[in-house]
Amino acid sequence: MLRVWLFLCLPLLLGAENISGRWSGSIVVDDNAGGSPITTSVRAEFQQKANLVSGEIGRREDEHKEQIRNGKVEGGKISFEVTSVETTSAMKFSLVLEGDRLEGEMKGTVDSGEIVGKVRLTREAGGHGGN
Repeated sequence: MLRVWLFLCLPLLLGAENISGRWSGSIVVDDNAGGSPITTSVRAEFQQKANLVSGEIGRREDEHKEQIRNGKVEGGKISFEVTSVETTSAMKFSLVLEGDRLEGEMKGTVDSGEIVGKVRLTREAGGHGGN
């Protein structure tokens, strides 16, 4: 029985891309007051071990980045949370891996209410990591 299970799961294990490494891109948030969307350049560094993800993410220009918590990989889907002094709850990220791109959504709350952003990250050249 174990052999059958391993045989069935092997393609999933071999096909899983490791997201470890440096990534950069942007988060675009619509302005709730009706203004132009707000685009923030970000940089992230992920460490993946099996299906767990850790690391940090933050504004490209900031030296201090926020720690990633509760990170996990399920197939091509990556999810994690980030807490900042600027937020009133954890920002929850739900991303999909497509080659060297991660795209998806960030949701959370700030003093002015709920915030939703579109996240687009690209693996930096030489930014590949390993298990």
